[in-house]
Amino acid sequence: MLRRASSAAFALALVFVTACGHQVTPSPSNLNNDLAGHISVKFGVNAPLDFTNVVYVIAIDMCGSGVPYPQALFTGFNSYTFAFLVGGGFGSTALPVLYQYGINSNSTGSVLKFQVNNLNPSTTQFIPNYNGTGSEFDFTFLRSDLNNPFNLPLPCPNSTPVPTISPTVSPGPTPTASATPTPLASGTTPAPSPTASPTPTALATQSPYLTTWTFNLMTFAPNQTPLDSLGFGGPTDNTFSGIVVDTTQTVAPNVFRGTPQSIPQNPASYITYGEVDNYP
Repeated sequence: MLRRASSAAFALALVFVTACGHQVTPSPSNLNNDLAGHISVKFGVNAPLDFTNVVYVIAIDMCGSGVPYPQALFTGFNSYTFAFLVGGGFGSTALPVLYQYGINSNSTGSVLKFQVNNLNPSTTQFIPNYNGTGSEFDFTFLRSDLNNPFNLPLPCPNSTPVPTISPTVSPGPTPTASATPTPLASGTTPAPSPTASPTPTALATQSPYLTTWTFNLMTFAPNQTPLDSLGFGGPTDNTFSGIVVDTTQTVAPNVFRGTPQSIPQNPASYITYGEVDNYP
């Protein structure tokens, strides 16, 4: 059942890496032609949330690449499409930070992260004490916020280009981001302060992404060391099947997590619950 109705956005400001893995070419019939509606994410931990020492991450695969796992530096971000970050210097308890991941058209096979600056506080809602005990937050965002905001030619890591449908009848040049963000060197840790990024370009409703999205919840230290995830293996897990959401349906899949392989030292980083409510 739907437990409640709001959620939070976060973004994983990680690094320039080399893509690896198999090619994924979504079928046009599976593309998400309507991004109307919103999603609410509930994120529960074993103690009051610690927004100073813990980065809370909502990672999303919208390309059918797989589950985004916490050891992102070792998987080449091949299952990261977007990520929301809050805490540990990222975002604020008013509005988390969102990052988009995509293929760099100027460099063969490389994946870049782009900070998205167009989240609207009037259409997003972050409730840091959703359950009244301080151990669960809720974040709500519009699905249209994730409609390839930088109009990347290859918005899906490890995928082939997917054509989009233009709402205009007259041909014209493909819009591009207003600037190219500078990639970070492999293995480096970015500062928690937000960096400059290009202004997102307005897009048509047609989306290059699939209708089925896969979520994972994770926690990191401010230096981006993984602390925990929803999977049994915690910070090193690569077996969790993800929270899978059919964005064409009103659904609320959730995970009540059992005892993990190892317990994080900081109980505020120990994830106990995750839920994703989709409202078309």
